[in-house]
Amino acid sequence: MVLSVSAILAQDKKMEMKPMPKDGMDMAKMHADGHHTLMMAYHHNVVAFTRALWEMTADGKIEDVNMARAAFAEIKRSLEKMDEIHAMHLSRMGKMDAAMMEKMKPMMEKKKSENASLKAHVQSLDSVLQGNSPSAQEIEMHAATLLLKLEKMGMPEKKMAM
Repeated sequence: MVLSVSAILAQDKKMEMKPMPKDGMDMAKMHADGHHTLMMAYHHNVVAFTRALWEMTADGKIEDVNMARAAFAEIKRSLEKMDEIHAMHLSRMGKMDAAMMEKMKPMMEKKKSENASLKAHVQSLDSVLQGNSPSAQEIEMHAATLLLKLEKMGMPEKKMAM
């Protein structure tokens, strides 16, 4: 199965990045925070293992299903750690004033939507890889889409103006 990057990007209008307004937010402080540093480290880990999984299936077959499952297990574990760190961060932020909550609402909704999309592909990969003879084409498709979404999420020049 040949995937067209432009076809995948065309399907995903929700993932277009816009600079985040910095009024009221200390972006330097956020980037210096340990939560952000760990989140980015896990994000890079997920990207690396997703790329490895995609490359394992790029020729339409899987040489070693156990290696593909190991790569997927690391993807899943790293995403779970990212969720844990994000929850810790939110709990430590304390109560935000109503004006700040209103400003952040679109960003939080977008993040929720992006996370739902990521989780859908992760669940699909999980289902495929649990089978006796996983389909390389399905794995390649979900891994490629997941990789594109992850790489777009990690574009700091488009995500946040500093």
